[in-house]
Formats: sequence, structure tokens, C-alpha cells
Amino acid sequence: MSRWLTALLVALTIGVVVAFFGVVILDEREQAFRTLLNEAEPNVFGLALNRPNLVEPGWYVVLPFVHELYRYPRSNLHYNSTPKPLNTVDRTLVELDYYVVWRIANPQRFFESNHDESNLDEQRALRRIDELTYSEVREIVNRHTLRDLLSEKRDAVQRDITASASSALAPLGIEVVDLRIGGTLYPESNIGRVYERMRMERMRFALKYRAEGDEQARGIRSQADKESQVIAAEAEREALRLRGEGDAEAARTFAEVYGADPEFYAFVRSLEAYRKSLGEDTTIVLSPKSGFLKYLFDDRGRSPAKP
Repeated sequence: MSRWLTALLVALTIGVVVAFFGVVILDEREQAFRTLLNEAEPNVFGLALNRPNLVEPGWYVVLPFVHELYRYPRSNLHYNSTPKPLNTVDRTLVELDYYVVWRIANPQRFFESNHDESNLDEQRALRRIDELTYSEVREIVNRHTLRDLLSEKRDAVQRDITASASSALAPLGIEVVDLRIGGTLYPESNIGRVYERMRMERMRFALKYRAEGDEQARGIRSQADKESQVIAAEAEREALRLRGEGDAEAARTFAEVYGADPEFYAFVRSLEAYRKSLGEDTTIVLSPKSGFLKYLFDDRGRSPAKP
């Protein structure tokens, strides 16, 4: 009986030791990859002896000297790129930076693609993310214009890059949750040429608008000249009409006056003729009996006596 008790105590002790050293608890923030004798756990009769990818929270058996456990975060991780030179489809060189939200979707693939003989190199994984995401960003940006990157089409471009980058990184056990373009700037070396091109483009628009304005001005001046000629012709015609009516009215008035008192009318007309033709320095040689001098001399050719 004592031997059975001793064996039971030994078994319990071994169980406690195994539970203490051979059981690992993963919380909801963690996932892990477990190897068996430094290799992925083999399949026996099509069934895995144990699950190599430990992606659910709980407790797992990890036997010392038999298993190796590599823990990874389940949360989303961030990678910020440095500004990189890129060409758009319209051959515009820009410096573009972006950030990547990524997660480890398959711990086994992530381990196998980033593990070396010593340990897991986190920087190696980030370098792979940088290389592959830059390749996808460059390929898709090369199919769009700078206007697309700075307009509402930017979201569609970012979605395309996210899907392509996620497909490229899937064999590495990485899922790209989101990729967003940050700053889109001109390189310092190109700013002078960009400003010159902008200036030339503005000058081209200015010349275009100036030519259109000159054409419109010529049209307006031509229409104004045409209208002014029409108005002047109508005014001249109206003036001639009024002058004719005035002359007719004057002739009628003169005729009425002449008919009422011909002698007085002749006298007034003679005085008007004297006023227009005779001045202080005017010399006229005429016969005293001239009809023009009728009202200056009497019937015998003598000047009327002064009062």
C-alpha cells in the first residue's frame, strides 16, 4: 500500500511540475506559434498532434526541451514609411510618405518568413513590409495622376494599394488592415522647375484670356461703331427733316409778313443786308441810284437829313 501511495505522490509531483513548467496561458492580447523539436508539429494520420498556431486565448501545453513557443501580439501594429520619390502617370515627381496598419494573421507563416537561427528579427519583418508596400504603392501611384492623389479619388487609390499590399504580404503571415497616404510634396530639387512650369501655365492661360478679351473687345467696338453710325445717320436725317421744316416755316412766315406789308419787309431785309455787308472799314463804290442804297439816299440821291 505504501508503494502505491509513493507512486501516487510521485505522479502528482510530476503532474504539478509539468503543470507549472509545461502549461502556458495566453490572454486575448496574444497569439503564438509552437514548434516541436524546432520544427512545425507534424501530422499523424492526417491529424495534427497539436495546433501550431495558438491564436485563441486559453492554456496550452508547452513541454520543456520539446516545444518552443513564440508569442506575437494580436493587436494592430503600425509602420510609418519615410518620404519616397514616386512618379505619377503624368510624369510628375513627388515625395510621398504613408503609414501601414498591419497585423500578424498567421503566426506560423510569420515565424517561418522572419526567423533566423538566433531569434525572431522584428526589424526584418518591418523591412519586408517596407519593401513590399513601397512596391505596391509605386505601381499603383504610377497609374494615377497627381490630381487623383489630391482629390476625392485618393480614397479609391488607397483602397487599391491596401488590397494589393495585403495580397503581397499574405505569404508572410501578415495582413494589411489599412494603408493611408500622408504627405504628397514636390522634391526640393524640383521646386524651381515646378514653379517655372506653373508660371508658364499661368502665362498660357493669361495669353488665352487676353486673346479672348481682345476678340470680344473688337466685337464690342465693331458693334458700337455700327450702332453709332446708325444713330448718327438717323440723327442727320432727323436734323435734315427739322431743318427743312424750319426753312419751310421761315419761308411761310416771311411770305406772310411780306404779303401783309411788302414795304416794311423790304426795309427789314435791306437793313439786314446793310448789317452783314457794311462795317467801319468797308468801302463800297456804287451809284446813289442803286437799289441797294435805296434806304440810304432819297429819290434825288441825297442822304436823308439828320434829325
